[in-house]
Amino acid sequence: MSGIVGWVDFARDLSRFRPTVQAMAATMAARGPDGEGVWVDGHAALGQRRLDLRAPGNNPRQPFVVEDDNGPVATVVFSGTLYNLAELRRKLAAAGRRFPVESDDEAALLAYLQWGPDCVRHFDGVFAFAVWDIRKQELFLARDRLGLKPLYYVELPNGVLFASEQKALMSHPLVDPVLDAEGLTEILTYAGTPDHGVLKGFRKLRGAHTATVSTNGISIRRYWQLSAREHREDLPETIERTRALLLDAVARQAASDVPVGFLLSGGVDSSVVVGLAAKAGVASPLKTYTVTFADYEQQFQPDFVRGTPDAPYVRALVDFVGAEHQDIVLATSDLLDPVARINAVRAKDLPSMLGDMNTSLYLLCQAAREHVTVALSGETADSVFGGNVYGAEESVPEAPRTFPWVSFHEKHAGHHAMGGGLLDAGLLGELDLMGYGAARCAESFAETPQPDGISDAERRSRHDTYLQLTRWADSQLAHSERNAMAVGLDVRMPFADPALVDYVFNVPAPMKAFDGKGKSLLRAAGEGCVPDSVLNRPKSPFPVSIDPAYQRILQEQLSRVASDASSPLAGMLDVDQIGTRLADPASLGANWVARTDIEMILSLERWVRDYGIRLAL
Repeated sequence: MSGIVGWVDFARDLSRFRPTVQAMAATMAARGPDGEGVWVDGHAALGQRRLDLRAPGNNPRQPFVVEDDNGPVATVVFSGTLYNLAELRRKLAAAGRRFPVESDDEAALLAYLQWGPDCVRHFDGVFAFAVWDIRKQELFLARDRLGLKPLYYVELPNGVLFASEQKALMSHPLVDPVLDAEGLTEILTYAGTPDHGVLKGFRKLRGAHTATVSTNGISIRRYWQLSAREHREDLPETIERTRALLLDAVARQAASDVPVGFLLSGGVDSSVVVGLAAKAGVASPLKTYTVTFADYEQQFQPDFVRGTPDAPYVRALVDFVGAEHQDIVLATSDLLDPVARINAVRAKDLPSMLGDMNTSLYLLCQAAREHVTVALSGETADSVFGGNVYGAEESVPEAPRTFPWVSFHEKHAGHHAMGGGLLDAGLLGELDLMGYGAARCAESFAETPQPDGISDAERRSRHDTYLQLTRWADSQLAHSERNAMAVGLDVRMPFADPALVDYVFNVPAPMKAFDGKGKSLLRAAGEGCVPDSVLNRPKSPFPVSIDPAYQRILQEQLSRVASDASSPLAGMLDVDQIGTRLADPASLGANWVARTDIEMILSLERWVRDYGIRLAL
């Protein structure tokens, strides 16, 4: 139940446009490989691609429709999972609502009919869904609290288009995909502006928000936000409370009617998830999956980003919990395979400087999907507990000149355009990336919930955490969710559980790092469930290829793009700088951060060509 689309037009009868909505839904076949459904009536047309996550018989035909004696009352398309489905069933039964099938779709629709827009306050889970209320002739859209399930929309003169992914919107004949200056700036700063859809006119429904679409237009409201309260527990109580919340999140998310696995990196985050799953006795036997590269351990050299290879820590954790483990070993040819690289770009619908990180994650998810339908991940732990690489070097000041991750990139890549170092300098100047970053940071800071009576240092720390949770994490969540769903794998992220996030958000910064090692609170919460060697491992991000052959192929591909007068990027590139760097290959391969400039150009060119993006820069 993982890909939804819809078209509402109050000035048009959509009855004859079923094929249009079917075509929109078909673009997301990978999100929902188990079935497709379309519902069309009057001014509304809804479509859905289905991934079965419930036991056989509990995955009803979608879109789901409720009828009374007078005919259809409302219909729903739903993406995601409600972890409190049993509780919802009891509540709805007590209210007199019939509940013949245990499905998330039916729960969402009956909850809407019972409580109206406030239904989302009763949900525990990740979701993006749409209800067409036939009685009111209104569309209701909603997204989960942390925005783990995507939902995009485009306003029309007399209605709206919506979809789980941008590719579905771009397939509609009324949509002209245009990348303007602001959209390119979003890409090059990783701004993660919560309601920005990058392409002109594309919007995201922000996490913890709902939207009602009627003849009066679109009305958006927030239904949840992080709290601002004084933290009263001492350190032992805080550790115990954090462990309990995380254990509960892992247990709820690992409970499933379909096979469950774990994406394991050997880092603290994913290892704690696996360790707590073992402690809770869920998903037995534990099935873990790790991506690595041929000869990686032998070729590995530590640098300022990655200090240790993953394999020894993976082995220690697997032995400790007795997991059924599989290493997904990738050759350089796998990372350069054009089908895999194009699919990785299409998975996210956006260009990215991450290159082989995208492709390897896509291939890891693809391999895991052969064995499991659901996989738990350690994503977002850095944003919650304060462990991002850039955060170790620079704390966000009171009035930052840009995002801290841009400052980190500037220090190590020599420029402030994330992946944009080979773009024309004049174009970058016109974009004013630094000014854009400062403005978006200021917006985030103004939103940050702050309790009374805290120190300036603590206030700045909360600013930093909020910025990570609502901006940086937006990109990271999409990175994992979209690559996984591109192969029909439902990835779940216990560290993004709202109760856990809200609690840790209010823990003072010194307590989160009480022993000075970084993510101290998380490490303490994982004690006894994870080997000490893993708990004490220094931060090391997702692995990347270190094969010189990979770098050489990237340079060859860059050379072809730069010399192609028909390229959609012609006129956007700094051809002289590219020529200088190609003449000195070491200048492009000195470190992975520098390599991101090539990855972004190749990804951007492929994205513009593949989707027919019109550039308006």
